[in-house]
Amino acid sequence: MKESCAVVGVRTFKDLNILNYLYEGLSALQHRGQESVGVSIYSHGIASYYSMGLVSESTIFSNLISGTLAIGHNRYSTMGSSTLENAQPVQMKSKYGVDYAFAFNGNIRNFEDLQKEYSDESIPPSDSDSILMAYLLGNELGGEPIEETLRRITPKIDGAYSVVMLIGGSDPRLVAIRDPLGFRPLCIGKNGDGYFIASESAAFTEPYMNVQFVRDVEPGEIIILNGNDIESKRVFKSNRHSHCMFEWVYFSRPDSVVDGIPVYDVREKLGKHLASNAFVDADLVIPVPDSGRGAAVGYSFVSKTPLREGFQLDRYKYRRIFIMPEQSEREKKAMKKLNVIESAVKGKRVVVIDDSIVRGTNMKNMVINKLRKAGAKQIHVRISCPPLMDRCPYGVDFHRGELIASKFEGEKHLEICKQVGDELGADSVYYNTIKNLLDAVDLPANKLCLRCLTGKSSEVRLNQQSPSIIT
Repeated sequence: MKESCAVVGVRTFKDLNILNYLYEGLSALQHRGQESVGVSIYSHGIASYYSMGLVSESTIFSNLISGTLAIGHNRYSTMGSSTLENAQPVQMKSKYGVDYAFAFNGNIRNFEDLQKEYSDESIPPSDSDSILMAYLLGNELGGEPIEETLRRITPKIDGAYSVVMLIGGSDPRLVAIRDPLGFRPLCIGKNGDGYFIASESAAFTEPYMNVQFVRDVEPGEIIILNGNDIESKRVFKSNRHSHCMFEWVYFSRPDSVVDGIPVYDVREKLGKHLASNAFVDADLVIPVPDSGRGAAVGYSFVSKTPLREGFQLDRYKYRRIFIMPEQSEREKKAMKKLNVIESAVKGKRVVVIDDSIVRGTNMKNMVINKLRKAGAKQIHVRISCPPLMDRCPYGVDFHRGELIASKFEGEKHLEICKQVGDELGADSVYYNTIKNLLDAVDLPANKLCLRCLTGKSSEVRLNQQSPSIIT
């Protein structure tokens, strides 16, 4: 299982080349998925187009397609193989004959149980949870309002998801859904052309979609874009929220704001905590690009240690190593991803700042060993995320057995740092603590999912509500 995907939705007030908005939004969110790209557009019916690889490499966007409703998706597979057949959006027809397209960023934990429960239904066979989710949420369209379907189905789904649906028929509309825990991000934008949905607010910025950020979709909220209004329905309310802390630590772009909290600010604060709690006398601080940069700035600011670039990122072959489908591919690409700037580090005592250590493969081979070969005198590693100790139940791409820190579970924090440092061959390693993380994100523990850090999950109760309308 792996972290998954980006979604974009567009509802314009008039026909225009709607692919332009999809291209810009999906380009901004390319970091969330690099396996395939897909779009579904409504114009006298729904048409869907798919291609493997990056948005910039896709031939989809060379077309001129007008419409008023569209959704798009960048895929990083949570379940199902990395093939064009498993690309999203999924296009289906409800049992009442309504055409719809479905795309989501998420993972369904009880996928196999739901498959068995609905084994007698006419669901296309697939090892992808997106097919099952598309069926569960869309099969009753035309027979009941979608909020009624959600009231019945949502309590059965143990998962994390942000959804966009394009619904055709006599009442075409765009629907966006965020799970009751708010685990995955989702937000709303607007400009003179219409309303927009995206996984992250960075998609709305001027270089991309150039729309105004309106607000985040609330956990458990359904947004319906139909005509010129935003219609909001709340069907379920959980007894707690459970935002994924990894959105601020790694996944989201630093120029995004997730649930009102700027991602860059969190990363800089995490770096300040590292300097306050694990200062080491050194000649320079170097970030592991790109997600280590914010924390490196914070560390340098507090420690007064000069900040320099120590690695050149290969931007032409670059893919996010963490979210590559296979470990062998990750290792091969890792060796090409970064090249040490030897003149910057030779003979120097360096503090290396990175966002996290998952398996340790990249840190050891791509960072520490390369710095040693380049002549670094000392290598001190500082990690903004606390030690990852357990698998993520909601799809982030790591398993307990491969987590380097989990082998030392039960030890005190400093002992874990020492043991990991010895295994990696660093002069020292220090992770932030969970307390540091909570302070940086500025959310209480009951608002964040910390399962991968603690191995503990809290029971979540969903309470049914009559749909409330907010315009």
